Amino acid sequence: MPKRIAVTTLNASTMDIINAIRANANEEYQSLVPVVTTATDIPKVGEVILGYPALANQFVNALVNRIAAVRVTSKIFNNPYAELKKGFLNYGETVEEVFVEIAKAQEFSAEKAEARELKRYLPTVKAAFHAISWDVQYPVSIEREQLAKAFQSMEGVQDMIARIVDSVYNAANYDEFLLFKYLLIKAVSHGKMYPYAFDATKPAVAAESFRAVSNQLLFMSPDYNAEGVHTFTIRDDQYLFMPAAYNASVDVNVLSASFHMDKSEFEGHLKLIDNFTSFDNARFSTIMAGSDQVEEVTAGELALMADVKAILVDKEFFQIYDTLALFSENYIASGLRWNYFYNVQKIVSPSPFSNAVAFIDDGATLTLPSTLTLTVTGKDTSAVATVLTCSVEASSASLQPNTAKFLETEDAVEDGIAVHPYGAIVIPTLATPVTYVPYVELGGKKYYQAVTAPTTPTALGASTSVGATITLTKES
Repeated sequence: MPKRIAVTTLNASTMDIINAIRANANEEYQSLVPVVTTATDIPKVGEVILGYPALANQFVNALVNRIAAVRVTSKIFNNPYAELKKGFLNYGETVEEVFVEIAKAQEFSAEKAEARELKRYLPTVKAAFHAISWDVQYPVSIEREQLAKAFQSMEGVQDMIARIVDSVYNAANYDEFLLFKYLLIKAVSHGKMYPYAFDATKPAVAAESFRAVSNQLLFMSPDYNAEGVHTFTIRDDQYLFMPAAYNASVDVNVLSASFHMDKSEFEGHLKLIDNFTSFDNARFSTIMAGSDQVEEVTAGELALMADVKAILVDKEFFQIYDTLALFSENYIASGLRWNYFYNVQKIVSPSPFSNAVAFIDDGATLTLPSTLTLTVTGKDTSAVATVLTCSVEASSASLQPNTAKFLETEDAVEDGIAVHPYGAIVIPTLATPVTYVPYVELGGKKYYQAVTAPTTPTALGASTSVGATITLTKES
């Protein structure tokens, strides 16, 4: 069970730190390094430690692992959005989020009772898999010269710890903040949140809009989540993200009344963010160049976010787990330094089953994307059938809902092809191969392949390869 570590400050003096390390060291270390009783003993102890590499290694390792690591962990667990994380995942690399749809009612009928008695009623079950998507290292070096200087003053070791740890902590904490912001921007700009238009220039109207949506989320509905499942969000699970500048124009007392909370209680559910119109892509440039963990936040996505004034989410929207927070070290003899790496792994993913609403200025243009790109992401072949897994994404960013549903055509039914609404195409193995021409629906509009004779539409079949793409165009 994950636990939150209290915020701590490093109050121990250099003398206390040196003696604490000695008290927990091995017998050899204790026999060679004396107890520090006065400030004048500190340089003498430094000479002993620096003159014996094995002692220096023990001292530096204890310094970082026992003191610095605790300080870093303490800070990370108390970041501004900590309560929205799901804790520390000790085992496994993937979290399966399962949602079971509510059962569908049928009329009571004594005449049909016999036929229904032994019939199998399978629930509609949907699953989303959240895997480790953030695996990084923060390197920091401790030079022998740094260590020597640390023994020259009463606060030397304490100051060295603060400098080393703060450089790592500030980086990790800032990156975690960016990951929260990344999920919000990507979800909104790709139509994964319900867009609610309102007059953002009038604070009273804004408060009414927040109240209306907050009230609506209390009731079962399929309208406010990406997968369109029937769910609700109690008031205590609702969190409002708002840019700092826009928040300044809306009275917090009015906001708290909108959520039927007193001011102090509401402030815990209000999460200020710097803005939605900028993103520090440079922080992740090295990661983007070497892996596919994150992608660039584009200028087009940020331009769409200019009309977003607030975001209301269920706390389960953020599927963020810490899976690793560990220091590893290595002494580099040729360079007379110790290299430390703070290793961080996280699952960072949005829940498609959780309510999420973006409050959009009513002056914004809300239009469905003109085209969609279908991509074959998986293929499973057996003697009886080929199963293709497909995904559909808008070719450009859009604030409109962007969860497309595959439609079952008459030709598909005649050929025995099973079409799952969310992209699983089951193609039977027959003497005469059969194929499926994709046809999807998004926001009440149909999307198909805009081709003219003699060109024929691209079809999905047993020979289709993973990675194949098809462009679908919105009907007029």
